Amino acid sequence: MRIFQKITSERPSAQRTEPEKKSPAQEKEERIIREQNKKALELSCYVCGAGAFGVFFRWLQDQTAFNEAGLAEKSVFHVLVPLFILAVALYFLRYVDRTRNDRWHLPEDFCGALENKGTLFTVFRWLAGGMMCVGALLLLADCETDKQAGMLRVLALLGLLSGLAFPLLLTAANHPVSRPRLLCLLSFLPILMFAFWLITSYKMNDINSVVWSYAIEIVAVIAAMLAFFRLAGFAFGAPNAWRSMFAAMFGTFLCVMTLADERYMGMQLMLLSSALMLVLWNWIMVKNLRQKEQQAEVQPEDGFERL
Repeated sequence: MRIFQKITSERPSAQRTEPEKKSPAQEKEERIIREQNKKALELSCYVCGAGAFGVFFRWLQDQTAFNEAGLAEKSVFHVLVPLFILAVALYFLRYVDRTRNDRWHLPEDFCGALENKGTLFTVFRWLAGGMMCVGALLLLADCETDKQAGMLRVLALLGLLSGLAFPLLLTAANHPVSRPRLLCLLSFLPILMFAFWLITSYKMNDINSVVWSYAIEIVAVIAAMLAFFRLAGFAFGAPNAWRSMFAAMFGTFLCVMTLADERYMGMQLMLLSSALMLVLWNWIMVKNLRQKEQQAEVQPEDGFERL
């Protein structure tokens, strides 16, 4: 027993590797990232919540403001719905202005502004793209008997390409070496899809005298097209962070709101996927915001600095 204790006492103890201490700069950077992720999550909840209230108001309008023939009647919801949309737009605009006035800024380069590393972002970008592809395939299968079947097939094809382009575009933002022309092409596809959607919606409702039955869809399609147009500025080298944030939030809100209307299930999934894409874009931009440090005022060397 004594021999065993002697042997174990003479055996060299395993060296414990202490974790490397992080520098104050690294701790500050990690703290900023955590705060920005929390802020991005909170803002995304506000945007989705506004969209949920929009669905409720639009559903009440559809249920109470139309007669059995489908014609619009006098209703308070014809006033409440536009006022609600205006109030949400003003709130988003106020948030963007307040963030800009607090000396926050977003890197202007594509990779710096849209870096989205991590498993969570990987899952969400492929989920949004996959949902768009599924919606496009459903639309392609359901539009066989529609009068505008040809236009709907083209819209489904553009939706399929947009669904494939979205995760590839955000994946490219995590790699400094990218192909600018390819990024521009991937950014252009959803703009083209919504531009064609606008034409398709007009053709499908050209003989419909009830403007309220398709007005929200028209506004949502225009807002989504402008949002993707603003976001494409990062790939084309002409970014505008504040307009992009506002357009992404407002486009998300309207895409969710118009889900209260009846249309093909494939088109509903495409709108829901577009809302998920835009809210993810906005999340990434808010996460990558950094605050400018106030620079000390430099005194001119005019001989009075010693006084």
